[in-house]
Amino acid sequence: MNDVKIDSAEVDQLLDSLSDTDLLNKILFEAVKAGARVLRESTKRSFRSEMGSVADHVSRWTNKPFSDGVTMSTDKAYNETKVSIMGDHRMKWFEKGTQDRYTNGRKIVGYQRNRAIREGKGHWTGRIKENKFFRKARSSSEPAIDDAITQSINNALEKLNK
Repeated sequence: MNDVKIDSAEVDQLLDSLSDTDLLNKILFEAVKAGARVLRESTKRSFRSEMGSVADHVSRWTNKPFSDGVTMSTDKAYNETKVSIMGDHRMKWFEKGTQDRYTNGRKIVGYQRNRAIREGKGHWTGRIKENKFFRKARSSSEPAIDDAITQSINNALEKLNK
């Protein structure tokens, strides 16, 4: 993989020379959004490669593919974006995994203080192994995110110079 070294002294100098803070904030906000878009798409690709056909499964509640649970939200006031896997809450289980799960028993024989009293032996119902697809995507796409932010700032400054 090629290591790209960018001399950001000229870019920093141009950003410092901008007197309009609204314009500067707009340029930086668009750059941060560009980096977040790269992370969102990288996370979707990572989830699809880790989960296979499960990633394209359409949820009956949202009528969207499972991989669309990777969302991006922005806050212009604080000049920040957030990429989250909680668009579909089940993605958290695939990221972090679950412990072994068991049932409490097979037959409800009564209730006491709004709790079911069960009879019989419980059985194992499964476990989800952690995949860490979001963590892998975040670590593997850091150079691409930096490049997207730098490219966005450069494009905005080129437009200003014209």
